[in-house]
Amino acid sequence: MTPMRRTLAWLTLAGILLMGGAASAATKCAPAGAAKDVEAAVRAWFDAGRKDDLTAMATLQTPGFYAYDGGERFDGLKLGELLKSSHATGIVIEWNLHDMDVHLGCDQAWAAWVNKGAAGKAGGMRPVVWLESAVLGYRDGRWRLEFLHSDRVRPPS
Repeated sequence: MTPMRRTLAWLTLAGILLMGGAASAATKCAPAGAAKDVEAAVRAWFDAGRKDDLTAMATLQTPGFYAYDGGERFDGLKLGELLKSSHATGIVIEWNLHDMDVHLGCDQAWAAWVNKGAAGKAGGMRPVVWLESAVLGYRDGRWRLEFLHSDRVRPPS
């Protein structure tokens, strides 16, 4: 092998090693015992929706966040915007998250829970139960929602 080819081979190898090191350094795992932080992030997202605080919702979501709710897909802040416009017409939605089940995996987590609440206009609130789940990513030292799924439980007939 010529000296020039040997130098190129070493530079290529060094580049591969450096890129591999950069990729592994980019992933930062959440600290141990982070399940309570995942639950807090989910609850904070619902609190922001309750208050029509789209700025807070945005900080609790990743840029690619989307949700499935009521058989539709909502990208970014579209679900928050729908909540805000519904609230403006007098619709009230109460959420009560129970039985939070959190599973952690380094910088990813998923959670599932039962949401027992009510919805409707004042004086006409009806009980509602939703089965919900979310995928969260640990980004910049905190948990942020990447995906949310909500499915309304049919009342007994």
